[in-house]
Amino acid sequence: MSFMAGHKKHDIAGCQKCGRETPAELLAACRAAGLRRTQLLESVLDVLRTHSEPIKIGDLGKAKGIRGTCDPATLYRLLERLESKGLVRRIGLHERAAHFALRRAHHHDYVVCRECGDVATLDMDCPAEKLESEVGRRTGFREVYHELQFYGVCPRCAAKSA
Repeated sequence: MSFMAGHKKHDIAGCQKCGRETPAELLAACRAAGLRRTQLLESVLDVLRTHSEPIKIGDLGKAKGIRGTCDPATLYRLLERLESKGLVRRIGLHERAAHFALRRAHHHDYVVCRECGDVATLDMDCPAEKLESEVGRRTGFREVYHELQFYGVCPRCAAKSA
């Protein structure tokens, strides 16, 4: 959910980097990671691929193609497997409902509300991308990446407590 003042929802279709993965490419990545192709896996990947913001597991469970096909525990276990294989990213506060998004060839950074746990995508250049290259160069590490999350109180929650 997008909650920042002046923040427009992330336009996955308009993003020059998002949405380029085809369903076949995502399934191939899952196979390469040792995951078995199932209807649930295909449906979850499709929803994550086309969703404009990170999505809560409850909302994912209500999505077309997923609703009524499995119990929440099965969906959660699949998301955990996808996360452990590096295909999905969990975003948010650990004690709150987590949001999930595909790990893409590029990344997005997020801001998380400390009160309600909502997550918004930051549509701005990431200042840490140059730092990744420098860290790799100085340490000799390869495939260096980062995950950046900012935390604050969203305008909706701030208005409630004012």
